[in-house]
Amino acid sequence: MKLSLREKKKAKTKLALLHASLNLIGERSFRQVHVEEICQQVDVSKVTFFKFFPQKEDVLIFFMSVWQAKCFLELVDAGKRGWEGVRHIYGKVAEDAREQPGIMLSLISFLSEQKMHPWVPKLTEAELSLLFPERDTHGVEEVTLDQIFERCVKEIEEEGELVDQVTAEEAVELLFSIFYGAFLSAHLFRSTDYMAYYDMHLKLLRR
Repeated sequence: MKLSLREKKKAKTKLALLHASLNLIGERSFRQVHVEEICQQVDVSKVTFFKFFPQKEDVLIFFMSVWQAKCFLELVDAGKRGWEGVRHIYGKVAEDAREQPGIMLSLISFLSEQKMHPWVPKLTEAELSLLFPERDTHGVEEVTLDQIFERCVKEIEEEGELVDQVTAEEAVELLFSIFYGAFLSAHLFRSTDYMAYYDMHLKLLRR
């Protein structure tokens, strides 16, 4: 399907706003980043920003859409399954935190104020084409983090590597808890070795 110039321009601007936001966060909280700063980086107006993101925090949700798509494709390309796949997901968080530790903390802070996990929007064809040029991304926009965890847990069960007292459904929820909780624990204990904290929690689930 051929994309229109309008669709490409919209996708390019939205992604530019995301990248500017991530660069500005660094070690800061997203609360400390002002919309004016983001707009200056991209050279657009606040009106344009709010057309894409009705509230500033929607940038964090869009970040999750992009992040989980990248994560899924990395898992597919590397052929990682089961616990290796789970560790890749957590390793990606730890790697990102070395450059921008404020991203995950900002996401945790935002989610803590929500009554339920917010709906993560699907990426458009134009956004996918800019993020992954020359790549077949059919179906990637449908993939969510919980589906990735579900697939990994299914593979873990097939290999008999999940502790007996935990069901597959519980394991998926626990992986979500670890995804956010282990990172926060590392931060509170003033450790930057996030992967060590992830592995410490995973030992409770591995047979």
